[in-house]
Amino acid sequence: MAEHPEPSPANPSFLSRQVESSRVFFFEETERSPFEVRCGGLERCQADYRINRASFPWFLLEFVHGGRGSVELDGVESALKPGVFFLYGPGMPHRIESDPDKPLVKYFTGFSGTAAAAFLEQHDLKPGMVSQCLKAEPIRRAFDTLIERGSRNSKYSQPLCSAIVQQLLLMCREDAVDARSTDTKAFATFSRVKECIESRFLELGSLDAVASACELDAPYLCRLFSRFHDESPYQFLTRLKMQHAASLLLESDISVKEAAAASGFPDPFHFSRVFKSIHRVPPSRFREAMHDKQPR
Repeated sequence: MAEHPEPSPANPSFLSRQVESSRVFFFEETERSPFEVRCGGLERCQADYRINRASFPWFLLEFVHGGRGSVELDGVESALKPGVFFLYGPGMPHRIESDPDKPLVKYFTGFSGTAAAAFLEQHDLKPGMVSQCLKAEPIRRAFDTLIERGSRNSKYSQPLCSAIVQQLLLMCREDAVDARSTDTKAFATFSRVKECIESRFLELGSLDAVASACELDAPYLCRLFSRFHDESPYQFLTRLKMQHAASLLLESDISVKEAAAASGFPDPFHFSRVFKSIHRVPPSRFREAMHDKQPR
């Protein structure tokens, strides 16, 4: 296997090109901090996504947000599904593959420094660890905050991101469960409902619609999400719609009214109120606000 050059902002050679889209940031090594974040991001993988490396110069924490796949760390293979995180680093062979029918969507962050290994050892986070988090939403939000802060590229970005990554590692460790604890009928039902919402969120407009599509009672759906998620089913549905609307506004010249209709909101005024509650800025100003946050 060919050696990989040291990754850097000028040479992000470790990033796969087998992705549909991504949001990433990079920092140069400064050696001013014993715990340095080097990169972070979100990848929406293609069906043929495959990573196969003999090692990596930093520690990497990856967290699966959607899709399916597999990871092999130091010769041990594990299944990947939403809520699974895994950790690897220098000297550890690793292979990551996406399921062609359900491509992976995953967050990642890389970190290094003299204190990084000690931090992992102190908190029983061993490279090669693969585990599941039942309530993944706080971890997703922390990763989104990491990417947003890292992309600002200000003098505070590095120390902020270092604190966030340490928080992420501790959250993953605290919430880690044996995968066998998810092999229950209730969790299987929750997973089925979650996948239904993820695949049909544009056509589902209410909690009752979700319940009908899944052939379950709405109160039972709410109890499932209370047990296995940090959002209600309707909050989860709404967030997916707003993420879709945000992508439309950023990646096209679509109008707010058109974005509302395409996201299942016939009333653009109601859409604007909901959008602002999720993204903290009205859709009419979203493009400008996001462009202002891009590093220069």
